[in-house]
Amino acid sequence: MNPREVKIRLRGVRKTRQITRAMKMVAAVKLRHAQAALANARPYAERMRALAAALFAGIAPARDEHPFFSPRPVENILFVVVASDRGLCGSMNANVFRQALRAAGDFEAENGAAKGPAIHFFLIGRKARDFFRAQRNARPDAACRVREEVNFAGINAVQLGRRCCDFYRRGEFDRIEFFYNETPSGLQHYPARAALFPLDVARMKKDIPVAGDIILEPPGPDMLDAVINAYVAGEVRNILMEAEVAEHAARMLMMDLATKNADDLIAEMQMAMNKLRQRLITNELADITTGAEAVG
Repeated sequence: MNPREVKIRLRGVRKTRQITRAMKMVAAVKLRHAQAALANARPYAERMRALAAALFAGIAPARDEHPFFSPRPVENILFVVVASDRGLCGSMNANVFRQALRAAGDFEAENGAAKGPAIHFFLIGRKARDFFRAQRNARPDAACRVREEVNFAGINAVQLGRRCCDFYRRGEFDRIEFFYNETPSGLQHYPARAALFPLDVARMKKDIPVAGDIILEPPGPDMLDAVINAYVAGEVRNILMEAEVAEHAARMLMMDLATKNADDLIAEMQMAMNKLRQRLITNELADITTGAEAVG
């Protein structure tokens, strides 16, 4: 490799480093905004959970007859897979897809492909759409039933929560689960799985402190549907906000890693450039010395 080729490659790597550094800064700004929004939404979500737990605990007879709580066999399952619209997030999206497919495989292995419940996918994010489309093309016989595909940027938590409630109330699906990424602390993100329906009242009573200062007006059974819709919308909003924080965190980490790799590559290429220059200078000095000895 001659010095000219090294210079061209070095110029290209430096431009790439500028791009990755700028993308890291943009992702860091978006991450701070998303984390602030999630932190501001958590008190409302906790209060909504306490209200729902107090309501469910106080109206047991009417609750058992409600379509949201009455037991029924599981024949159709909806997996809501939340991914990003853009890439450059490392393995964030792939981990969620792998978890969803593993869960579907577990259901089939437990009940048998013919006797088990039918699993449908509600895909959020262009990356989820592309992945499952490739899955269907690679395995046409696989049971990848896609219920709907929407972009992550255009999803509305309240509308999605209302649709999930309608799906379960009408009996279209007997179980609804979300697969997404969460960030429990810092910049680390992990694939998570959350069951939205059926509502686990026993777990809510155990894990959520029931507020004692809540006065229900009108009476609990009359406002059960409204509270369930608000509770589900809050849970869906938290899931989508967690996924957004995880996306920005993953992209910032990936761009930081790409910038460091570019720095290392630039240092190596600069070293190679210096060695080439030293070799050329040494060769020229040898030619001059040889010529001088021949003349002398």
